[in-house]
Amino acid sequence: MRKESGYFWNIINQRNLSMDRKHFFKQFGLMGAAAVGAGALLTACGGGETAAVDPCTDLTGLAQGDLDMRNNLAYVTESTTEGQNCANCQLLKAPEGGSSCSGCLLFKGPVTQNGWCKNWVVKVTV
Repeated sequence: MRKESGYFWNIINQRNLSMDRKHFFKQFGLMGAAAVGAGALLTACGGGETAAVDPCTDLTGLAQGDLDMRNNLAYVTESTTEGQNCANCQLLKAPEGGSSCSGCLLFKGPVTQNGWCKNWVVKVTV
């Protein structure tokens, strides 16, 4: 067995561990294979997937004041009031820039067609 030099090998020799290159690379290869196998297992079990975020309910990027305004108006993504939702509200803004989400004249952020807030106003058609 030849004497290895370098920081790593000095530590091994100081601890009276005997490990030659062949043994080291064999252990390293087994650890690599185990890591790849664990990654594949996690992906197969759904650990590697992230749920798709609905852009009409994604509030990331909104300031705290904007979130507070939505809460103060009691905005919900699904209306429970018969015949009242954002789709038939005068304050609804049409989607912009190819977005599928609407907006509201009262607050910032996306709005769903089925949403509702306490300032709902019947849509006037001309």
